[in-house]
Amino acid sequence: MKSLFIPCCFKKSPIPAVKKVLVKLKNYKRIGILTTAQHLNQMERISNFLEKNNKKVLIGGQVLGCNQDSAISIENKVDAFLYIGSGKFHPIGIALATEKPVFIANPYSDSADEISDEEKRGFIKRRNGQISRALTAEIFGILISTKTMQFRLKSALKIKEKLERSGRKAFLFTGNEISPANVLGYKVDAWINTACPRIVDDEFEKPVLNPEEMEILLSI
Repeated sequence: MKSLFIPCCFKKSPIPAVKKVLVKLKNYKRIGILTTAQHLNQMERISNFLEKNNKKVLIGGQVLGCNQDSAISIENKVDAFLYIGSGKFHPIGIALATEKPVFIANPYSDSADEISDEEKRGFIKRRNGQISRALTAEIFGILISTKTMQFRLKSALKIKEKLERSGRKAFLFTGNEISPANVLGYKVDAWINTACPRIVDDEFEKPVLNPEEMEILLSI
C-alpha cells in the first residue's frame, strides 16, 4: 500500500518563546536547534534571531521519538540544544542521546523550559527498574511493528535466538499498533521491543525492554 505524506506547518511565530529561552542560553555560545516536522519551516527564522543575539547556530533539523540522529550528528559542534515544540517527550530523548543541555521553546504557549538532571536521572532509574523486574522472566514476547521504518524482523529473530540460548522461551508478536491494551492477556513474563524505542515509556502491565536493555539483562 502506498503512503501519502502531507506536510503540515504551524504558522504561529516561535520568536516570543525563543526570546524567553534566551535567558537560559546566556552561558552557551553554540546552539543546535532541533524540532519536529510542523516547525521545520521556522528554522531559518529562529536561526537568524539567535544569531542577531550573538549566538552561533547550527540547524540540526527534525527529530523523531525513535531517532535522535540529527542531534547526535552535531553534538560535538554545539554547546547546547534548543528544541522548538511542546512537551518533553522529544527533548528528553535528545538529552539522553547526547551529553549536552537541552532547552525548550514552546511556540504554543510562548514559554521556555529545560530538561533537568533530575529528569534524566528519573528516566534512567525507571529503565533500570524495568530491567530488574525482568530478571526473573522465563517467557519473553518479542514485539515487532509492521509500520514503515519500524519493521525489524531480522533483529527480532536474532533476539529470539539469544533468549533461547540463555535457556528462556521467546515468541514473536507482530502488529501495526503496539500498545499496552493490545498485548494484555498474553502469558509472557516480559516483552522485548524492536519497534520505536520510546514505546517502553508507555505503562505496560509487564516489563518492556529495548534490545540494548535485554543485553544488560542477559549479562547479569
